[in-house]
Parts: sequence; structure tokens; C-alpha cells
Amino acid sequence: MSTALTPLRVETAFWLILCGGLVAGIGLETNWGRQQQGPAETIVEARAEFSEPALAEPFRLPPADQYVQITARPIFVVTRRPAPISPTSESAKSGMKKDQFILMGTTIAGGSKVAFLVEKVGNRNRVVAQGKEINGITVREVTADRVVLSQFGETETLVLKTNRPPPGTPARPVGVVQNPFLGTPATPPAVPNPFLGPPATPPVVQNPFLAAPAAPAGAQGAPPPVGFPAAPK
Repeated sequence: MSTALTPLRVETAFWLILCGGLVAGIGLETNWGRQQQGPAETIVEARAEFSEPALAEPFRLPPADQYVQITARPIFVVTRRPAPISPTSESAKSGMKKDQFILMGTTIAGGSKVAFLVEKVGNRNRVVAQGKEINGITVREVTADRVVLSQFGETETLVLKTNRPPPGTPARPVGVVQNPFLGTPATPPAVPNPFLGPPATPPVVQNPFLAAPAAPAGAQGAPPPVGFPAAPK
């Protein structure tokens, strides 16, 4: 029997050694079958039970007596003293300040009554409806030509100022537009035209049914004045 190493024998020996090492490793890992475990047990999870939470009592402010010191000594004031209370007696109230506005016009449309005023200080235009306040003054009444203001029991009446002609002024001619803010237009003086000469005197037309006009006293042919003798011819 030949003992020479042939490729076939070398390959067979390699695979035998490899398989033997693999079996030895599995045996050592499993302690030769003594550490082999059976199938895993099924774990049933129990349902967790939660207790009902207890609700807290509703929030309530403590009694006001506990804040007396905070009111008497406020923490956000440097002096830790409350601000002085301004007097509110009737004696501290001043009277109504009048002559503040000028009435420029009014608008009355149904239940809406609006007055257009001009404030003298600053010359500002102000629009206020009846029943509203302006500078602390109440607009009590709005009519077509006047406005009544009231404050502190006092009243002031503003009258709408218009440029009306005085009594006895003749009416303006028809077709002439008169500006109420400029008064009656003045009649321009007659300017003679140097190229046309002086205006011609209209001729005197004598009516044949009337007597001839009397000649002026002192003219030739005129009768002497009463009480004087006639001049000799």
C-alpha cells in the first residue's frame, strides 16, 4: 500500500480537519448538549390598571384682608406709599370755559344733527354731533342757525354768523351774483373814451299837443319876473 501524499489525500485531510474543528467548537459552546434550551415560553402581558386621578379644588383668591399691607405699602412704588388721592369735591371743579369755538355751520338730516366748529386755539376744524362731547363740553342742542353747549350746569349758545344786508337795503338787481363774504358790489365809475369824445346830449323832442316849454328866466323873449316892470323895447 502506497503512503505517498497525493492531492486527493491532502484535500480529504483538509476537509476532515475542518469538520472536526467545527464539531468541537459546537460541542464546547453547548457544553456538549447540556446547555441546550427548549422552546421559549409565551409571556402574557397583564393589562395595566390606572387609578382615577383626583381633581384639585378650584382656585379661589384668599380674603382681601390678606392684601391690606400690599395696598398700604405698594411694592412697585419707590416711596412704598400709595399715591395721594386728588380732590373730587364740587369746590375743585372749575366753571365752564366759554368762547372756545366759532360756529361755521350745521347739518340736520333726519335724526342726525352735526355742528361744524372752529377751535380758536390752534384754528382747528372740529365736527361733533348732538349729544357728544368736545373738550369735556357737551353739545346739548343743534339747530339750523345755533348750537347750545353745556358744562357744569352752565350753557353757551353759539350763533351762526352770516353777512345779511341791514334793513332798508335795496334788493340787488336780477342777474347780479353777490358774494356774501364781500358785501354789495360797487358800481364802477364811467370812464370817458378819448377816441369817441364826450357823450352826446340827447335831443329834446317837443310834443305838438303840449305847449312850448317856458324859456328860462332872463333869456330873450321870456316874460319878466313877477313884481318887475317889463323892459322897454
